[in-house]
Amino acid sequence: MNAELPPPGCLIVLIALSETMTAEAATTRGDCPAIVAAQFFADELIEALVAAAAGGEWTVPFDVAVLGYQEGDGGAVRLMSLLSGGSPMPHFVPLAKLLANPADERSPGRPRRWTASPECRGATAPAAAALAGVHPLVAAWLAGRYAARPPVVVHCTTGDGLDANYARVARSLGLLSTAGGPVRLAHCGFSTGWPTPTPPDRWSGAVPEPWSTAREVSSPLSQTAGDGSRVPVVSVNEWPIPEIWDLLFTDPTDAVPIGATGVDGESFAVSHTLWAPKKGNGPTEWEDAFAVNPALGIAVVADGASEGIFCRVWAGLLATRIATEGPDFRADGAFVRWVDQCRAAWRQDIGYTTLRWSQQNKVASVGAAATLLGLFFGPPDVTVKRTWRATAVGDACLFHIRGNTLMATFPLAAGDQLGSTPALVRSNPGHEVFPIFASGTCGAGDLFILATDAVAGRLFHEATTGTVVWERYLTLPESEWQAEIDTLRAANEIVNDDCTLVVLRVAPII
Repeated sequence: MNAELPPPGCLIVLIALSETMTAEAATTRGDCPAIVAAQFFADELIEALVAAAAGGEWTVPFDVAVLGYQEGDGGAVRLMSLLSGGSPMPHFVPLAKLLANPADERSPGRPRRWTASPECRGATAPAAAALAGVHPLVAAWLAGRYAARPPVVVHCTTGDGLDANYARVARSLGLLSTAGGPVRLAHCGFSTGWPTPTPPDRWSGAVPEPWSTAREVSSPLSQTAGDGSRVPVVSVNEWPIPEIWDLLFTDPTDAVPIGATGVDGESFAVSHTLWAPKKGNGPTEWEDAFAVNPALGIAVVADGASEGIFCRVWAGLLATRIATEGPDFRADGAFVRWVDQCRAAWRQDIGYTTLRWSQQNKVASVGAAATLLGLFFGPPDVTVKRTWRATAVGDACLFHIRGNTLMATFPLAAGDQLGSTPALVRSNPGHEVFPIFASGTCGAGDLFILATDAVAGRLFHEATTGTVVWERYLTLPESEWQAEIDTLRAANEIVNDDCTLVVLRVAPII
């Protein structure tokens, strides 16, 4: 990315479209159905962005999405674009395109109609599934844009569905990181029967659910309150335009500087690894890989793609080099340069010049490919929590657990995001791919589990059904785990693929 250009940014407004959104809300702008208030709020945000761009106040490359969600067939979430005149599929629209194609006028002094008037239906609003649907849209936007401003997601809701599962998805979204810090999430509530409109800085006393959950997972304003605390951006029956503007354009203070790595002693006290080849294959045909380096505070898993050649070697090389070198891929071009070095090393490792002609041809035409997930622990922060960051290409997954609660996941937010065509790091040039990044903090005793896709899918399922006991994976014997995998495969409850699991317990800070 050209360092002379201003960093790009994006805004997603997510609007619930359940029947509860048709109820009247007593807002500071008057009484109206919640959906009308939410749509007007979205239009006003876009109008302000368009006006600023048209007036030359800033020249930031900027993308906008307005998405509605409701319960679809079979209870699944239905996510749709609400921007007027475009595809109903969820997507971003460049602000420059909106500027060139102005929306229909309202009465003077009111924002133009940038969003379509949606139909509200369904008794419930699947908020967790909707936010999980936003997650891959944001992750895809971030690929190759580490220098970007943090994306901002604004959720307009009556509060339906803001439960523990929603909080986990929100925390997972908040792990996605840029040079400017993590993704920023705000909540704009429109609720019937709420006693008085409440802006972000006017909450007091015990906050009732679901707004206490919203405040727990919402991003704070850049300025602190009078008592020194940071104010999460949550409002009810208000129009928090200035606060959203703060999230969009105030320079962040929570970014992790390039090169902020290193540990003061071993960062994880216990590690445990489990692996098994796919059914019908022997140990030498296992094409996953893992590497753990307690001294540097690094753990890595990689999943070799079965359609390539020498993928086991490629996956092992990627994992081993990350664990031993501790590279930081966040600098511009760092990942591309590192992969080029790995490509040269891979050809040496497979003895390319000694291969048969048919093998050389497949190396040149197909090569090897793998997904990749690296976890890097850092030093304590000012709150004496240990910092960590992660890098991912593809669908190997990280699970962060505290107690027996799944706090967040990366790079996916839900099991249904696992698919058959993940992004891959390839051994041949001409197939460039960009990683996405996460960052966070953890405490002593927290668990981190790194899993390749087949196991990750099962863990997502167990987390959703509440049947998983995460601690058991720290000491689970390999023979017992293999027997469980065999049973799940026989029942078609797990994909028949290579399986790898790396389990870490965070050590106390000395």
